[in-house]
Amino acid sequence: MREAIGGTWIFSIVIVFIVLFSSFLAISVNYSSAFRVKNDIVGIIERNEGHNSYVEDAIEEYYGSVGYGAAAGCKPPATGMLPVLSTTGQKYRYCIQCTQKNISGASSGMDQCHYKVTVFFKFDLPIIGNIFVFPVSGETKPIYRACDCCKVD
Repeated sequence: MREAIGGTWIFSIVIVFIVLFSSFLAISVNYSSAFRVKNDIVGIIERNEGHNSYVEDAIEEYYGSVGYGAAAGCKPPATGMLPVLSTTGQKYRYCIQCTQKNISGASSGMDQCHYKVTVFFKFDLPIIGNIFVFPVSGETKPIYRACDCCKVD
């Protein structure tokens, strides 16, 4: 009888380690997907030197091809907050926030813009399902423009 009880404990320990390992793999895959999507959106904005309607179309096309769709709420809109691709209610697949400052005094007319891109990472475990959603953020390199860069064209 003692051997049967010992075997049950070992079997339980093995099951726990399998669940932990598969959870770790699921988290790693989802986080790397969110990080890749964030980097690609930042790359689209940098290639087009800012955020405009063409960039929104390019990001929409990219989202259609990649198949990643975690959604959550954005922080309350600040100056230049551009939440796009609304799904249902106040949830967004990504958020873009623009910060702008005038460089070299007001006479130059050049503005330095940074775009902060936030995508969302699903904490999705096998069998259990979606538990939490965390933001993954990144910024573009400085983009120099002679007009209001936080305004969507």
